[in-house]
Amino acid sequence: MSAWSFWKAAVAGLALGPLLLAPASLAQESDEAEAEAGADDAIPEDAWRAVDPDNLLLIETEEGTVTIELNPGFAPNHVERIRKLAQSGILNGEHFYRVIDGFVAQAGVNEEVSALDWPALEAENDRAYGNEGFIALGNRDLFAPEVGHIEGFPVARNQLLQQEWLLHCPGAVAMARDTGPDTGSTEFYIVLDAQRYLDRNLTVFGRVIDGMEHVQAFPRGDRSVENGVLQPPEAGETILDFYIASDLPEDERPQWQVMQTNSIAFEDFKVAKRIRNEEFFYRTPPAILDICSFQVPARRIDDGADEAEEAAAPADSAMPEEMAAPEGAAAGEDTETETQAEASEPGPTPETAD
Repeated sequence: MSAWSFWKAAVAGLALGPLLLAPASLAQESDEAEAEAGADDAIPEDAWRAVDPDNLLLIETEEGTVTIELNPGFAPNHVERIRKLAQSGILNGEHFYRVIDGFVAQAGVNEEVSALDWPALEAENDRAYGNEGFIALGNRDLFAPEVGHIEGFPVARNQLLQQEWLLHCPGAVAMARDTGPDTGSTEFYIVLDAQRYLDRNLTVFGRVIDGMEHVQAFPRGDRSVENGVLQPPEAGETILDFYIASDLPEDERPQWQVMQTNSIAFEDFKVAKRIRNEEFFYRTPPAILDICSFQVPARRIDDGADEAEEAAAPADSAMPEEMAAPEGAAAGEDTETETQAEASEPGPTPETAD
């Protein structure tokens, strides 16, 4: 099921997820889903925006393709670095060598090569408050005075600080670093479960819009052994190809759209997630949304869309079950301290911000 199909089901009041329902309920839900099969035809085309191929990063792995939208509006220098890394081909054949359940999946280039050819970048952890396009979530947040979305990306803001920033929600893509704030270079990570305590300490430069289920399937390391670095003979998930869509011939580029977060369709989408009045809920849940509990819908519209739909479910449909941290992991993330010496083998790590 694509993120768009999941949204249709949610609007129809079907977003409970099949694993929670008895067989009879599943049969009824299937019939209702079929009745809603053409619901997307009723959504106006202006509810979607095209993803710029210059900002569309694709990571081919053995598990499948991970599709990422880059955000030069918040992190222009980091996005440019990612584009150059893609064009260089240096990440092809590298591995997601450090993957920790409920935390992050990390990959990058050998530290010595990185230092020689890819100078450290100045942090782009936040930017000036008040840029246009902010759409408030609609309820309070535990970590920031304001949260909402800008162009599909989850964002927090603080008027007093006059700053706004991208969030470490599941699927966020950010630059790892050493202890110093301006030491990111070629190491990046994908967030597996929300790590909001890292916000404004590391630079988020993109988000996964499809293929998060592949990231969730990467081989895991043991956090107690070299801080989650996979041990021989396991090397980690291989990066088969790492490229930007605009570097492909025009007729071979995947075409993606993201729901406009200033659209009525997106407001309806949020209402469907906030108001849980289905028969299943004999006790009405609070009408509250967590900014990291859902993904803004995205859809692929080129000739390869049907094949991609059949091959994999996107980030949002997998999130309720697969993105949950294992028992005891989430509570300990923000209390664990790691020094660069302890992580010397893996190189830069997001955990140095703990």
